[in-house]
Amino acid sequence: MDLKNPFTKNRIYATILLTVVWVVLCESFSPVTILSGLFISACCVIISRLFLPRLDRARINYFRFGLYLISLIGQMYAAAFMTIKLVLKGMRVEFVEVGTQLSSKFLQVALVNSISLLPGTISIDITGDKITVLWLIEKSADSEYMKDADEIIKGRLERMLLKAQK
Repeated sequence: MDLKNPFTKNRIYATILLTVVWVVLCESFSPVTILSGLFISACCVIISRLFLPRLDRARINYFRFGLYLISLIGQMYAAAFMTIKLVLKGMRVEFVEVGTQLSSKFLQVALVNSISLLPGTISIDITGDKITVLWLIEKSADSEYMKDADEIIKGRLERMLLKAQK
């Protein structure tokens, strides 16, 4: 870790993003909450730089990644309503393989975890640029519907992560 310059742009963005999450989870906008959030966030960023593998975090635009996380919350709600509709109409379970254009391993893992957060999908495996997903679909869905699995499962999520990839 480069301790000579602890205030790089990405570290500052990560600290601010984590502080915002801290303030939201604490449900308080007091100076004590903000300062404690900044301190804890800075410690988390420093510890992650020291002990976690480097991977390719330097090639990530953290501002766009933060926007992605905000968008993910909306995607989770939309997927929840779609899953409720599936349960009421009747559904079946399918294993599908979807490809990814992400070259960053960090962002690939973020995509896989995001897919698992969406109701109706669970990521099973990632091998190279292929993700195996357990997917709930309508009983009456045909093979044409299955051809669009890539777009339906990961479309908007991957597009936003591609923008976060430098």
